[in-house]
Amino acid sequence: MEDITSRIRKMLSGGLGPNAAHQLVDSDSNLVIPSELVTVERVDGTTDRHKIMFTTARIAMRVAELQEEGSWEYDWETLNVFFRSPETRVAVGMQFQKMFLRKFQKQDPNAMPPCYELVKSKGPHSLSPLRKELEAAMPWKGLRRQPKLDWISVGKDPADGSLYSKKELKAAIDGVMDEDPPIRFLIPRAENWATWDAAVFLRSGPKKRGEVHIVFLQTTTQLDHKIYAKGLNQVRDAVPKSGNRGGGLSVHYHYVLVLLIREEEPTTQIPEWRHVLLSSKEPKEDPSWSRNTLRQYIMYVPIKELLKRS
Repeated sequence: MEDITSRIRKMLSGGLGPNAAHQLVDSDSNLVIPSELVTVERVDGTTDRHKIMFTTARIAMRVAELQEEGSWEYDWETLNVFFRSPETRVAVGMQFQKMFLRKFQKQDPNAMPPCYELVKSKGPHSLSPLRKELEAAMPWKGLRRQPKLDWISVGKDPADGSLYSKKELKAAIDGVMDEDPPIRFLIPRAENWATWDAAVFLRSGPKKRGEVHIVFLQTTTQLDHKIYAKGLNQVRDAVPKSGNRGGGLSVHYHYVLVLLIREEEPTTQIPEWRHVLLSSKEPKEDPSWSRNTLRQYIMYVPIKELLKRS
């Protein structure tokens, strides 16, 4: 592992050199990577383009750990390699989870990166410089409460064949409605949650009669990132039907696109609201999600903030 660790450090710092043996050059970023860290796949529909990915989730996790040692010359290029595989992108999701929880633990809503609601159509919503009046009032603003951490599993209960995730999601919603603190921070345990890396469940108002806000958070480096229905629907399916709580349960859904950026400040415009797609293999719109049922936002997170030590 020590040899692997030293090679990762050289990759991050650019210290391998262009002529070192047993290495590959990523054509998309010019990042020089030791060959034992990665695998290569041909890009669909081409004969001369290849995609370089970290070999295993364990390698990706070690790279992410070493990134937290300090600021590296090739942090950004390395970050993009994580997103090329569902298995290795989990490492970035975990970095975001730690960052988000660290800020929540300060109990200061102003410490959270601001969110901006996605617009109905393209318009002059320039974010350079940032304008305070465009910041969205997120459900957690002013809450000043520590969230309880919950994990969402995969698989089925052998006793009755029901999904573990459905039971755990329902328990988290019940806990938010009936207990204090009225907030849960949920983390999925597997890489096959295509829709979100973390979620916040919180209650506004009194126990049992308040409103529930469910906020999905998804990290990406792509402004045009697509939203898939799987993870959203799994959560919605676990929400008790209106009649189960005598008077109804009012639930509001929010989706935050966490855009990782290289610069200290964003230079893009607020993007348009986007439709939720059924899946990557079936890129049709899911009609059950609309602007009325899913409010969407963008949160800009500089890479230095993401990799900051706890």
